[in-house]
Amino acid sequence: MYKPFSFIIAFLFLSLFGYSQYTQQITTVKAQARIFADATIKKDYPIVMKYTIIDAMPKARLNVMTEDHVLKILQTADSQREKQGVAIKSIRFGNVLSMVRVNFEFECTLEQITETKMQVGRIISKSTLLALSKDNGVSWKFADATGRTKEEMRSLIPRLSDGLIFAKVERQQFVKDSIRIGKHKFN
Repeated sequence: MYKPFSFIIAFLFLSLFGYSQYTQQITTVKAQARIFADATIKKDYPIVMKYTIIDAMPKARLNVMTEDHVLKILQTADSQREKQGVAIKSIRFGNVLSMVRVNFEFECTLEQITETKMQVGRIISKSTLLALSKDNGVSWKFADATGRTKEEMRSLIPRLSDGLIFAKVERQQFVKDSIRIGKHKFN
């Protein structure tokens, strides 16, 4: 009679301990994701580079990715977007989708909602932000997985856990801007 009851109590205790253990990592990853997102919007490249997972950059063009190469790629992409009248206006985070500990590294995925200003409207997209921590969740580095599946991210970073959950791919929403001339509003 006491064995099943003891087992249930032990299971509940370990579950609560495990949850509370990850609570601090979840709080920290969300706070640092916010810093990374704000730096991305402001084009604060030193901060962006501090929080970027260099391994997650596609290596097809270059054999070796260095911080200088990654910085040049980010600056070129931002410059091209700017010339086309495209700008990231906001990045919000939804739920933590998964948090996994693999050896001495924490791996985490967060739901990311990005609003991008276009010439005649806005695009709102939902994707996954990948986060990795090599120091027990104290500091995190990030990779935007927009347009990439879990398998594609694993091809870039083979050590990623199968246990990671990525956001369900949804169709992007386009919101057309209204034009106001005097008292009249046109769509």
